[in-house]
Amino acid sequence: MIHVGVTSVNIDDQILRAYATITSIRANVPERHEVEERWVKEFNTAIEKLEKSLDIDLQEFKVPQDALKRFVASCNSQTNDVTYLEGLWCERAILMQKLDSVLMYFTGLQDRDDNKIGFHPFK
Repeated sequence: MIHVGVTSVNIDDQILRAYATITSIRANVPERHEVEERWVKEFNTAIEKLEKSLDIDLQEFKVPQDALKRFVASCNSQTNDVTYLEGLWCERAILMQKLDSVLMYFTGLQDRDDNKIGFHPFK
């Protein structure tokens, strides 16, 4: 069996994939008050990919688990019955704030590093 080590090309590819995912989420997340959990999972997975590739801690940019909640779909004031949307949901504003903050963070780093494309931590 041939062992392929982690190379700069592999790391750059993982960084580019994470960046593509994050920018795609930003462009395609629905314009509703709340978004499905899958959007949050995909975003957090991209952040984890960056953490692993860059060997830095980016936890503050992840959407926290406690931001995922059940949202009310309808309620009956006569019977006090409440119907919830299926699954967990996150306020869109929370996801967008985290998404924008990680993009701003890496844009700031990028500007300091001769305007190279992609994510580049301080060296």
